[in-house]
Amino acid sequence: MPKTAKSILVVAAVIALMAVAAWLLLHENIDALLETLRGLDRTLIGLAIATYFVSVLVWAFRWRIALASLDCRASMGVLASIVLSGIFLNNITPIMRVGGDPFGRVYLLQKLARTGYSSSMAASIGEHAFDPLCTVLLLTAGLFLQSRGSSPVLAATVLVVGGATAVGVGFGPRLFFKQRVGLKGLGRLVTHVSGWLWRHTDKQRIVQGVETFYAGAYTTIDTWRRGFLIGGLTAVIWALDVLRFYMIFLSVGHQPTLGILLLASSLPVLLGIIPFLPGGLVIVEGSLVAMFAAHGVPLEVAVAVTMIERGISFVLASMVGGAVFSYLGIRTAGQFGPQE
Repeated sequence: MPKTAKSILVVAAVIALMAVAAWLLLHENIDALLETLRGLDRTLIGLAIATYFVSVLVWAFRWRIALASLDCRASMGVLASIVLSGIFLNNITPIMRVGGDPFGRVYLLQKLARTGYSSSMAASIGEHAFDPLCTVLLLTAGLFLQSRGSSPVLAATVLVVGGATAVGVGFGPRLFFKQRVGLKGLGRLVTHVSGWLWRHTDKQRIVQGVETFYAGAYTTIDTWRRGFLIGGLTAVIWALDVLRFYMIFLSVGHQPTLGILLLASSLPVLLGIIPFLPGGLVIVEGSLVAMFAAHGVPLEVAVAVTMIERGISFVLASMVGGAVFSYLGIRTAGQFGPQE
């Protein structure tokens, strides 16, 4: 399919999601929504917020393990601060989880811990090796649980397709870096970009840097022990994400099914990579509301849960991350600026 046709399909899908969200909101009983929000359990909301920032600490710890495998050292405080800054950058760039992470994190890590670029980038990529697997597993389990009662054939199809996809994304990263797939092409691309940006480039040094990156990314997950450790921490991060959604649902007085929680955790990740609006804004909200409503969640509850969740993961996280990013910017400027 031509790239233009694919782009048109993506835009059409986004417009359709926005139209569904707008239709649902126009038919929403505003009084019921306000009543739902007024009855919030603030203790559970506080726990949901705490759960989000605990997941940030787990993420920082996972990153520290990946860095340690490449003999790169940094304190938990520095890594957690950089992760928060990366979340802020992710939320203000058009492609969720790409804009600030890993490029912004690697830049800050170089400035604050003086690590090598190739090793830092390799560790940042390597620590995400199991995220696609968790996304597929949660999405598959959610779709299976929600469809098994109404359509056993659809549920079986979901298991087969999801299982095959999980095998591919589970072993794919390891094989990709071990076999150095696309190494020469990436080397040529980096050399070309460097030649465009700077007049003089060292091609041999660039190629060596790309090779170091591949080797480093593979090293972060090359042993079963390290793979299980990074994979286990990845599972903890996703479990905390599911737990956060559960507490938000309970805070508005609704008991969700496990299938809905799994879909709510995995769906925004897939939709957030669409290069349309910063942090998946509008697309994620509309999709969550539509998904909740399609699975029997009362509309006022669907809207309230989505507002609270995005208030935590987008608004609050951006505010905290932005403040930390500003602080780190001032710190790096003072540390590496001109000396008298």
